[in-house]
Amino acid sequence: MQSKGLRFSFLSVCIGFVLAFGTSMSYATKSVSSSEVSRRQLLMKTKNNADNMRSFCSGMYKCLDIKYEACTEADLKPWPKIEYDNEFCGPYKEIVKRGFSLDVNAPMMTDIFMRLGRQYRAIYSSEGTLPLEVNEISYLFDNMPFTADLINAYLESEYTLEYNSLNRRYFSGSNGHGLSGDFYWALQDSAGTKTMLRNMFFGYGYAQILKWSLKGTAVAYLDMDLVAPRKLKYKLTAVVFPANSVLNSIMQLRVFKSVVNSKIDDVVNDIKKAASMYYGGNRKPLKENAKLQTPENKRHIAEYDKVVAGGSWKLGDAERLDRSRMELSKPKPVVKPAEPKEKKETIESPDFRANTYIIKE
Repeated sequence: MQSKGLRFSFLSVCIGFVLAFGTSMSYATKSVSSSEVSRRQLLMKTKNNADNMRSFCSGMYKCLDIKYEACTEADLKPWPKIEYDNEFCGPYKEIVKRGFSLDVNAPMMTDIFMRLGRQYRAIYSSEGTLPLEVNEISYLFDNMPFTADLINAYLESEYTLEYNSLNRRYFSGSNGHGLSGDFYWALQDSAGTKTMLRNMFFGYGYAQILKWSLKGTAVAYLDMDLVAPRKLKYKLTAVVFPANSVLNSIMQLRVFKSVVNSKIDDVVNDIKKAASMYYGGNRKPLKENAKLQTPENKRHIAEYDKVVAGGSWKLGDAERLDRSRMELSKPKPVVKPAEPKEKKETIESPDFRANTYIIKE
């Protein structure tokens, strides 16, 4: 379980620093009318910022051949220092290939694409293996706060993981040592396939690296495949968007990239250590750690034990179970027994007929 929590922090670390590389696809030019997307809508979505608007409009047009009528000629003008080649446009096409919505009203759509259209990017990448089965990592991602508590119990670490929305698509995480972030889980599969194994995230990260305190945004892909029993191969790639040329220069430094990679390795090693302790049968932290003694976490431990023993768990099961528990916990409506009513005599009753006056004309 710890694996998961650590893994999530691992994700937080990487999301803040890693970059994405896309494959090439061809698109037919598409014009989006002002009646579909108004200029007022775009201005609101791009924070009424001229540079954001230009980055969004020019990038969508140059890389995806999507032209919004609401964009002015100035908005559509390419940035002079950007070459809109396969390398630059790769992330645009990769995101579309994975199934991310091009509807401007979709969550984070304009936030993502206006950043992709900017000049500065830093590229980071990490890959390796994690000692988890697909059902196990599905459970851990589906119950992130428990995952953090579990890892902390085994390693005496300070990981935190919290959901910020009922549908568990928005979440926050920290390793407790200078790395943290707030993220949106944009895709949980790739165009409807390989749920939990093909993920895309967008978020805001904060990091203390050497003498630098950094913050920024990133789009990250997390791809996984089970290559052997309890052996998940992962690849985390991300496009990171430095806020300015100075930060961009820092994040391109070899020494900086080396430090980032070492921090990622630290998290992965934590995952492996915690997993080794759990799978090795060490139950002591589960019984003694205070945070794991709550009724909720005791339930999580029992559920995860079943998953590890071979039980099934799919991403989204936690939300469905929570809903069911809420329904069951609702007070049942009190149905009062019907009060007896006086019997009314029918027309056929002799008394009714006897006491009825018949008016004859």
